[in-house]
Amino acid sequence: MSSILSTSSHPWFAQRLLDWYPRHRRDLPWRNTRDPYAIWLSEVILQQTRVKQGLPYYLDFITSYPTVQELAAAPQDEVLRHWQGLGYYSRARNMHHTAQQVAGEYNGQFPGSYVELLKLRGVGQYTAAAIASFAYDEQVAVLDGNVFRVLARVFGVTQDIAAPASRKIFQQLADKLIPADQPAEFNQAIMEFGAIQCTPAKPDCLFCPLQTECYAFQHGLVQELPVKSKAKAARTRYFHYLVLRHNDTLYMKKRGPKDIWEGLYDFALQETDSAELPAASIVDAIEGLGGRLAINLAEEPTTAMRHILSHQKVEARFHPVWLSEPLVPEAAVAAGLVAYNALDIERLPKPVIITNYISNTRF
Repeated sequence: MSSILSTSSHPWFAQRLLDWYPRHRRDLPWRNTRDPYAIWLSEVILQQTRVKQGLPYYLDFITSYPTVQELAAAPQDEVLRHWQGLGYYSRARNMHHTAQQVAGEYNGQFPGSYVELLKLRGVGQYTAAAIASFAYDEQVAVLDGNVFRVLARVFGVTQDIAAPASRKIFQQLADKLIPADQPAEFNQAIMEFGAIQCTPAKPDCLFCPLQTECYAFQHGLVQELPVKSKAKAARTRYFHYLVLRHNDTLYMKKRGPKDIWEGLYDFALQETDSAELPAASIVDAIEGLGGRLAINLAEEPTTAMRHILSHQKVEARFHPVWLSEPLVPEAAVAAGLVAYNALDIERLPKPVIITNYISNTRF
């Protein structure tokens, strides 16, 4: 690896990618603009998200909020509702905060350089490099999962890409390879190459323009590179939702900080160490809220659902609870519970598992 960094800039690498890119690139809306707002929006949405899934969200956001000022002025609940189903909701909250910073502190204009872009809340090295190169043609290389994979395979980089210290090695190599006259095109090309040619599981090595120089191909290490340590096993959490209903309203609450689904709405929740929740615990919880049962719990079947996140697995059970009268207001307020009608619930941003439950249940 040290010899790669200390020798030439390998001009063949950039040239072959730039020759390959125009013939294979996908036609995506954010590639046809130099607007830093549109580019930033696409990069935030596409983090940890496939293009096919992210594209309709991008189109929705750019239509609903054509300018950063309009996004900044939107209520966060509204922004989260547009984001609903995309996952990693902290991205939406950070995106909203960044929009407010650009609108308030920068008069609606994104900073014009990589260094200045890094001063924005929620903008890291990758996003700053993407905006700086795509919008301003600044010679700064991007590093995402696709780029890590291409560089590791072609140049035989064996450092663990999950290790923070490895980023410096890959960044030095990428910075050495990016041409001064076409930084935006190069960054787009290497990311697209990793996305559709040098893919994780079944790379198209037979028709690869880098095949003759590719270390991994020449040494039979395509499936071994890049090196990435395994993530920790996802932990299982058991959520027991009390679906409290009085007449045509459901009680819901807004989730707090420092946990999954911050800022989204769900039902009264009891989290336990197992998939079972004694009926007595449900009765105690209802009585603690000043509620009275209209129908015996045993008459209402529970619904089990599973939701898998990147680092957690949620095993949820929904327990329908019909109330004969509203909850005691003071107790409901203390628990953060508010009674909503069907129309209000439709407008609330909710985790996918809650949306799916409501969609599959008659209310």
